[in-house]
Amino acid sequence: MIRRTSLKIMIITIIIQLLCFSLINGAVSGSTNAITKEYNERQESSINQVNISFESSNYTLYGEIFYPSNVSKTYPGIVFCEGHGGYISAYDWIPKALTEEGYVVLIFDLPGQGKSEGIFPIRSINIPILNIYFRYTFLIETPIHYVLREWTTATSDALTYLLEESPVKNMIDNTSIGLIGHSLGGITVTETAVIDERVDAVVALSQGNPLIISKIDVPIQFQGGCFDLGTYSIPIISRCYSKANTPKELIAIEGGTHLGFSTAFGPLCPCPRWQKDICLRYAIGWFDYFLKNKTDAYETITTGTDHLSRFIKSRYNFGDGDRILE
Repeated sequence: MIRRTSLKIMIITIIIQLLCFSLINGAVSGSTNAITKEYNERQESSINQVNISFESSNYTLYGEIFYPSNVSKTYPGIVFCEGHGGYISAYDWIPKALTEEGYVVLIFDLPGQGKSEGIFPIRSINIPILNIYFRYTFLIETPIHYVLREWTTATSDALTYLLEESPVKNMIDNTSIGLIGHSLGGITVTETAVIDERVDAVVALSQGNPLIISKIDVPIQFQGGCFDLGTYSIPIISRCYSKANTPKELIAIEGGTHLGFSTAFGPLCPCPRWQKDICLRYAIGWFDYFLKNKTDAYETITTGTDHLSRFIKSRYNFGDGDRILE
């Protein structure tokens, strides 16, 4: 009882700090920005969603699949990998946006996170108005699952389920497969791309594993927020970019934060209003170019936009040297 009360006090304290941060920096993202608002207004008629579960490392994992309403066509398939302590509702804005652009996307809770099974029973605190869902044991449990390689196993198992067992398997072009992940999920998708030959393109948000990046032989894009100080995001993804094979891209978002790639904490999310717009612009463009072979996406991913960092230059290299996005 004491531990649970202490955790609630800690969460309330964090919320107060986030509110103060947001007010001081003028970065409260309460009003939905242009791109995400457009997707939210259109998705009811153009996107379908189904809840699923699959087995991985002797755990039953919960997931959701988003797919276009036109079920007579085939689409590239993408798996989204959440971050440490993550949960689907904090990240489903990205799968929904990708689906709106013609992708089938599976997002799932990793072992011991969200609604998935883990070492300990599911006990959590849920504050819907702020889109907060905390498993009490995730700080202890998640590192165990990650060290045991159960995150990469789960990501590959999710892809296998999507392609071979899911109710939408016939809608997926299994020659065009992408991975996208945030934070520890960004590290995981880079690690999965090394061992899973089905992967054709990767987008890593905030993090990657620089120790194995050179082993990835598919196009990879890194995105990071320049105000993501606590996780050393920019130094890490810059190192990843320098070691990655081509084609590769680095997107540095002005004022971007770690939580800005999620909708956790709702209107109190400490992130600039443009972060999600930029994230979608370049992630969708990357997948459009390398999974759909859309030639017009080349201009999107090689052209700068407002609110890219002026100090950490966004750049790309498709085999002919680094080029700055301008």
